[in-house]
Amino acid sequence: MNKKVISLLILISAPFFLSGCTAIALVDAAASTAVGAGKLAVKGTTAAIGAVIPDGEDDKKKK
Repeated sequence: MNKKVISLLILISAPFFLSGCTAIALVDAAASTAVGAGKLAVKGTTAAIGAVIPDGEDDKKKK
């Protein structure tokens, strides 16, 4: 009987202990999304600037 009660208490309390892990995972996912969006914006800006102002790298590759 004692093992059943202890098992039940562990099962009931487990979500409360794991909720901290869930919060950390959500914050990590949000931060990863923000970093990914920032990288995408930088790549897009760099490509746009490169299209408008060529820097002459093609001349070096032809030689």
